[in-house]
Amino acid sequence: MTAALLVVATLAGGLLIGLIPTLIDGLKKPIEVKLTLPARSADWFVRLFYLAWLLAMPAAGWLLDVCNSKEIFFFGLIALILGVTWLALIRSAAYLLLNAMFLGGAYSCVTVAAVRLMTQVFFPEYVQIQGMNLASLNLGFVMVGSGALTGPWIVYTLERWWGYRQGLLYLSTLLIVPAAVTAFCDRSLFPKPPEDAAAWEALYLEPNMLLLAGVMLLYFALDNFLEYWPDAFLKDIEYQARGLQFNLIVFWLAFIGTRAAAAWWLYHHPSHGIALTILLLIVSGCVLGNLAGGFDVGSSTLGFWLVGACYGPVLPGLLGIALDFYHPQPLPVIALGVLLALSGLDTLMLRPIMDTFTKGRPARLVMRAPAFLAFAVAAPLLLLAFLRK
Repeated sequence: MTAALLVVATLAGGLLIGLIPTLIDGLKKPIEVKLTLPARSADWFVRLFYLAWLLAMPAAGWLLDVCNSKEIFFFGLIALILGVTWLALIRSAAYLLLNAMFLGGAYSCVTVAAVRLMTQVFFPEYVQIQGMNLASLNLGFVMVGSGALTGPWIVYTLERWWGYRQGLLYLSTLLIVPAAVTAFCDRSLFPKPPEDAAAWEALYLEPNMLLLAGVMLLYFALDNFLEYWPDAFLKDIEYQARGLQFNLIVFWLAFIGTRAAAAWWLYHHPSHGIALTILLLIVSGCVLGNLAGGFDVGSSTLGFWLVGACYGPVLPGLLGIALDFYHPQPLPVIALGVLLALSGLDTLMLRPIMDTFTKGRPARLVMRAPAFLAFAVAAPLLLLAFLRK
């Protein structure tokens, strides 16, 4: 029974990984209105939230290297509840910035602990098999994608039904559920600190791991472009209103669905993980390049859906490759925290550049950048596969 509860808690943690950043991004406008801030002042709230990841995710990884993961996950959830409640009650800009750092730290603990749990709780009898991390993470990241997909709808519902303040208080109350489920789980079922892990100090001087960190950094740039080109591309091929919304939903459902399909495939063929990830990147780059070159509406629509399907398994695949890189020697969790923190670094660095780059440019021209990045991620990944063999 407690093993099933742990799976539920892990899936809830995955949902929060996807939900919270979209919630923070979506609340910028309501925050400005509620606190009567000047236009775009709430951007600093979002930036500080991502900035907190840079230290908090590696710190959470270090804690998981020395402590049982139940405490980190549980207290991260409690801090997230307090942070969302505090955000609902804030009445000044100074406290808003402090809240962003607090929420970023709480989110980091939940994220690193949940990803660590994903590698252990879904297929516990196969934990020691090389490549099984990719199947586990693809399964867990189905919930991450679901959280990101539902985030904008939740923000809209909170504002429309209850208003900003009351809606956040209801959300913080709802967050008690995964914390309560975690509290009732048997502590012995949670992953213990990894034994005989590679020394994390040496990893940061290891060329292969540095190359993998560069791959992750490039991938998160590719991922950030998803905020810029899909809507504009659909409008460019003359979709409007319901047609645009329908195609975006199909895109994201394909994104999530291929994660489930990849989890099933890699469960049965764990050795195919790195090859599958490289193939999906190459296909996505080719399709994006063709879409940027111009097709008719029918072909462009199918290609658009195909890109979503290709993107889905890439991030869990990259994380799984990193975790398996020194198999059977486990990777220290602090290294996982550093890799996850690169997402916040990319967002902070690239959003201002992307805002400038995409302004006034046609969608098809913007799409050349993620097409190039897909090949830029695949090339060093192919080199890593060769070196590992």
